[in-house]
Order: sequence, then C-alpha cells, then structure tokens
Amino acid sequence: MISVSRLVKGKTESGDSVRFSGDSNYPKVLVFNVTRNCNLRCSHCYSSSGMDHFDDLDIEYWLRAVKEAADMGVKHILLSGGEPLARPDIDIIAKEAYDLGITVELSTNGTMLKGKLDKLKKYISYVGISLDGPEVVHDSFRGVQGAFKKTMEGIRYSRELGLKTGIRFTITAKNYSYVDLALDIVKREGLQRICFYHLGYAGRATRNLDIDNNKRLKIVSHIIDEAKHADFEVLTADNPVDGVLIYHITRDDKVLDLLRRNGGNRSGERIADISPNGDVYPDQFTPVKMGHISELRKIWDEPSDVLVKLRKRKEYLKACSSCPFLDICNGGLRGRALAMGDFWGKDPSCYLQEIRRTFYDNNS
Repeated sequence: MISVSRLVKGKTESGDSVRFSGDSNYPKVLVFNVTRNCNLRCSHCYSSSGMDHFDDLDIEYWLRAVKEAADMGVKHILLSGGEPLARPDIDIIAKEAYDLGITVELSTNGTMLKGKLDKLKKYISYVGISLDGPEVVHDSFRGVQGAFKKTMEGIRYSRELGLKTGIRFTITAKNYSYVDLALDIVKREGLQRICFYHLGYAGRATRNLDIDNNKRLKIVSHIIDEAKHADFEVLTADNPVDGVLIYHITRDDKVLDLLRRNGGNRSGERIADISPNGDVYPDQFTPVKMGHISELRKIWDEPSDVLVKLRKRKEYLKACSSCPFLDICNGGLRGRALAMGDFWGKDPSCYLQEIRRTFYDNNS
C-alpha cells in the first residue's frame, strides 16, 4: 500500500509504523476473511462471495488465530469477507483483538452498518467502505438495486458514530472515469481517507475488467495531483509501481528513501490473508496456500516452499532482474502474474514502460 499523501506532502500518518517498519519474521498485518456470506454479489469480488449460504469457520479458530497473532507481534487485523457484518459473532473477534492490543479495521460494503456498527465501534479504529461510482454504476457492480443508497447511509452513520471512515475504490475499466466523483464524496461527507485499489485478478475479478497501462498512468498521475491538495489521506494499493511514479514526479530523494524502506510488495511477509475456510495466503489476491489457520505461527516458523521463495523473490523474478526500481517495487502482485500463467512472471499491471516513455522519451 502506498500513502500518496504521505509521499507528496510529508505528513506523518497512522500506517507509517507498518509501511516503513522494515523486515520481520512475522507479518504486521493480517486480513481475516471471516465469512463468504454477503448480502451483495459484486462482479469484482476476489473471494467469489455472495448471497448463497456458506458455512462459517468456527469462531474458535479465529479467536485462537488472534491470540497467535498477538504473540507474533501483528499490529493490525483487517476484518473482511464476504461481508464481515454478515457474521453474527464478528464483535467477539474484534473485541479479542482489541483486548490484546491489536488495531482492528473493518472492510465493508456499508449496507449493513446501521444496527450492527454500534456493538463494534469500541473495538475498531477505521471503517473502509467500498464504493464503485455513481448510483447506477455502483448498483450494477454490486448486483443489487438500492445498494448505493444503503452504502451512503452507512458512510454517514459511521461518521455519526465518530469513527474514522473512508472509501475503498477499485479502479476498473467500467468505473475509472469516476475517480473524481469518489474524491468529491470524501470531501463532501467529511471522510478521512480514500484508498484506490488496482484490480487483483482473483475470484470473479478477471483481467478483462482491468484498465490498460496507458490509462493506469494517467489515472494514477491524476490521483497524485489531487493528493497534493487534499486534507484527507490518499492511498493506492496493490501496485507498488505507483511509488516509482511518485518519485519521477517529485524527484525527491526523501521519497526515494521512504519507498526503499517500504520495500514494495511484501505479500506473505508484511501482510498475509486468511480465507473464509482457514487457508492462509500471501494476500487476498494470490490463492497460493502457505498453511492453515490452525497452525498460524508455524507458517512463518517453518515456512513452506512458497514462503521461502517469497522471502527471496528477487532471485526468481527473472523478468524484473534488471529493473533499477526492483528494490522499491519487489515485483508487484504475484496473484496477477499467476492469473497470467506464471507465478514468477511479470505483473501485467506494471506500467514502468509507460512511465519511462513519459519522463524520458518525451523529454529527450
């Protein structure tokens, strides 16, 4: 995850302690996908969740995982799904993490917040609510008419409760033109953060829903420009090449130093994902199993072949071996490369060529 506002404005943010934390034997962030149940059926859902009934993993697995996470020094747990609020005992999981000193964040579609957020508000530090564009576009993505109105109600309700609230916007071929609308909603509603996600090719999200890299360069450049004037946090996620672009725009050695400290994509190392059935993956978009929730700490103490290689990924990223920015990108998202047929191949969303063409070829 790249804090655009931190890099272009120099303002310290709450996530800096994780983003620039350096190496560790254990991840700093765990994503708990606590259910596949959801009241919506989104066309870009990475876990293929929906309105069919799925049996939830017993809560004892999650509570045990929270205790192990605390022992491992995990700093943040992100409660996700499916729709995490579809799980009736979500507050018990959140409380356990909170009581053990772990910061808890909620990733939600926003439509179920009324009536359920009250019992969670003491335990969570941030509510990230997914938004895809204006009403007709959002409802189309979400597969349910009226979803947009309920999401906006959820956004306002979260703010009324005094919780730090923000928008999660996944950039796709069907909604990239609504970046400014999302920024305007953040301003209008008095929200504190927006995070723009690059599409991960997992679940129902396939590459044909993604934008091309020329559009990617233009959109991220615009986001960077908007972040210079924003009084809220602006972040991008799942494409560390965004950091390369920020450096080329700013030409600031302090930015370069921060990006090197961040180290680019650290899936399986700084972050990991636990799926609804308890399988542990490097991240939400890379379905390569590293172990099971029942033996969480063992995954990093006795690493599988995939984790060993992720820790030494620069030896396997042959397509990136000569890249001068490998130390601040680390090869991008392996899940997208895997979706294209080669786990160690090039991330197809790498737009470094487009950056070079803009900043070098056009100025030669």
